[in-house]
Amino acid sequence: MVVRNTKAQRKPSGEEDAVNPTQGYFIDLELAAASDRSLSLIFAARRCYECVQADEQSRPEPAEAKPFIERIAEHCSQTPDYLLPDTPLKEAIFRVLLAACGGPKTPQDITQVLSEKWALTAYPRDVSEAVTQRLLDNSESYCIARVLESESENVTTKS
Repeated sequence: MVVRNTKAQRKPSGEEDAVNPTQGYFIDLELAAASDRSLSLIFAARRCYECVQADEQSRPEPAEAKPFIERIAEHCSQTPDYLLPDTPLKEAIFRVLLAACGGPKTPQDITQVLSEKWALTAYPRDVSEAVTQRLLDNSESYCIARVLESESENVTTKS
């Protein structure tokens, strides 16, 4: 069951929901289509310099998101400039999900990736699970949706 993100509602102290480490998040292409967002263009902008330059020669039509997702996961996410230390945290979370090739990732997984990438940076940041969870729950503009862990095996990226 896919759960669309909604703005978190404040609850009285003591009634806050605990971070559920089994919740996975993914980039929902159907949500993007429903909100008239072109994720293929958004993905195209997240490619590495080499891939962007290669497309300058041929100018492909960015009609489908799947080829961009696969290229970013296979190649672009491995380049040193994919997750720079000064990347805004919400953008970095989006890029980690994108590098997962559309598969769901838990806040713990994302925190681990960012902690490893930014371990020795001059820009220390709070990339704790709680911060990651809060940003994931408030990422409507990035078309990030939550899926329950028991059903995460059934989530596939549709284009």
